[in-house]
Amino acid sequence: MAHEDYKEMLPARALSALDAADERALDEHLSDCAECRTELVDWESTAAALALSVSPVEPSARVRDRLMSAVRNERRNQEWTKSRVVGFPQARRAQWTAFGRVGAIAAAVLFLVLILWAVVLWQENRSLRHQRDQLYAQLDYVEKDSQVSKELLSILSTPGAKATPLSGSGPGAGASAQLVYNPGGRALLLANRLPPAPTGKEYQLWFIVGNNPPIPGRTFSPDEGGQGELSDDVPRQARGSGVFAITLEPVGGSSAPTSAIYLRSGL
Repeated sequence: MAHEDYKEMLPARALSALDAADERALDEHLSDCAECRTELVDWESTAAALALSVSPVEPSARVRDRLMSAVRNERRNQEWTKSRVVGFPQARRAQWTAFGRVGAIAAAVLFLVLILWAVVLWQENRSLRHQRDQLYAQLDYVEKDSQVSKELLSILSTPGAKATPLSGSGPGAGASAQLVYNPGGRALLLANRLPPAPTGKEYQLWFIVGNNPPIPGRTFSPDEGGQGELSDDVPRQARGSGVFAITLEPVGGSSAPTSAIYLRSGL
């Protein structure tokens, strides 16, 4: 079984509701999994807290009648089987003992129902939160993708627009990118398969013209799939024959490159 399967067994373990086979399997998993041991302690604490917080509930008239009827039937059965002797006050105590036994069972069943109901609500709530997060992520992606597509079409529809490919080199081997820009310098960079940026690092775009120092552009961070987008403005001197490059820099960018080139045009 997977780790998530064992986690789903923890509420039932806290209620002592697992069968022998599942309990043995869970015990073996708990011996190696600190996360599940901690979560089991939380479930057991929750079950204990619910048991202490349950308020006494007076049975309805129907339930009371059924309980008293069961007591009377039990009494008649006892009187039928036992010899004809004069009853003693102990018979009344027996009735209340039977009634108390049935009431204890009813209370235990009610407590178990409350626990199971709480577990079901917790699982449904967790599932709904997960679905909500997925929908929000999909919505953000669609909105972002729509904005990028509109910007790309706007640039490419301008007369004289250019598209320059960037190829991976060095630590960025296997990555690629396209930089599209119009005569006014409005640019959009679309990168693919970039390695994840380490903590405190971002990718930065550079404009290189001849032997002059590289002109710094803006920074961006790719997603988990290595895809990234960047809107920027190409300096006037780099719009004709400039070289575009991407390096890995501290968050916020650098005034001069501090790492190897990951992507570069003109290769």
